Amino acid sequence: MKLGLVTFALLCGASGGALADPERDRIGTDRATANAKLAEQQRECATRFIVAACLDDARTEHRDALKRLRQLELQLDEAKRRAAAEGRRNAIAEKAQPAQARASDALPDAPKVQMRLERLAVSEPAARLDDSPTPSAPRAAASDPSRSAVEQREQRQFEARRREAQAHRDAVAQRNALRAARAKIAAPLPVPSAPR
Repeated sequence: MKLGLVTFALLCGASGGALADPERDRIGTDRATANAKLAEQQRECATRFIVAACLDDARTEHRDALKRLRQLELQLDEAKRRAAAEGRRNAIAEKAQPAQARASDALPDAPKVQMRLERLAVSEPAARLDDSPTPSAPRAAASDPSRSAVEQREQRQFEARRREAQAHRDAVAQRNALRAARAKIAAPLPVPSAPR
């Protein structure tokens, strides 16, 4: 009785959920057929003298059939995922085409950006990148009238990130030193050997 309800539910689910995909309908029908066949084999096995071996064979056959159907479902799902991904890529490419056209129209401004980046790279000496703190550097950058407001803001942001990174490195070093000290304290003392 219970198996009949499951078979009926599978038949209804297979035919109602995927009307546009006949292959999925066929897989659902095959699954329902495999379940009905298992139920029939179980009833037939109950009439035999050696029931356990018969049931094992029927269940093995059923598992093999369901495994084959599951592989087909996975192949269909993979094909569907690939098609959806291709559709998304095409949609993104179509949206990007107008943006690329606008970007190509704005191409004459690109050398200005490149010159500004080069100017920032030249104005930032390599000595600044070391771990030594330079608290006067942000003030000097802010007070330099030859720099634009954008360059000054970028310099302040750079300095803030550098200070945060240094504080993080210091905290990690302190935490590691504390862990090493705790490990040294927690280490068992060597047991002296008895004199002979």
